[in-house]
Amino acid sequence: MGKISNVLVMFNYLNTGNKYSVKELSQKIGVSERMIRYYKAELETAGVPIETFMGPNGGYFMINSGNYYNQLNKYDIDLLNNVYIELSNNNYIYLDKFNNLIDRIKYMVDIENEKSKYFSLKDTENESDIFNILNVAILNKTKLVILYKNLNQEWQQRTIHPLQIFKFQNKYYVTSYCELRNDIRHFDFERLKIIKT
Repeated sequence: MGKISNVLVMFNYLNTGNKYSVKELSQKIGVSERMIRYYKAELETAGVPIETFMGPNGGYFMINSGNYYNQLNKYDIDLLNNVYIELSNNNYIYLDKFNNLIDRIKYMVDIENEKSKYFSLKDTENESDIFNILNVAILNKTKLVILYKNLNQEWQQRTIHPLQIFKFQNKYYVTSYCELRNDIRHFDFERLKIIKT
């Protein structure tokens, strides 16, 4: 695929709401990790906000995801592959175009399958005080003063502007603008105490 196609495929993967490392995107799209970083910069220049989840399990993701495709499954792909074989045996003149169509559909199916790995929360089973306070702050666009435990196990005061709550690998996080870091950060519920609303 060309550069534009690669950028669109990367956008579609990120648009599932999943988090992908640079390495994962590189393998899925078939380009170098340097190109993935370049594509991210290009998408951001075009006004597509791509967040970075820091740390050893970090990666890229989009907060406002939501373009959906019609569902296709592996049986549809198998059928198309069988049709391709029949067309190939009969020297179909547009075989290359048909093969390109199958490749596009495979990407769409893979993207649909990825959607269940990671999800943004709208309705949730979490009824904790922290969840409720953060939800109200998100709805009212208000800031909060919190204590946050860093990797050295030290509590640090932060002023945050909560944007979205999400769940990843059975842990809850809140994506927020952090005044201390002057950047978007992702705060683990288990390391967070709210001290002022």
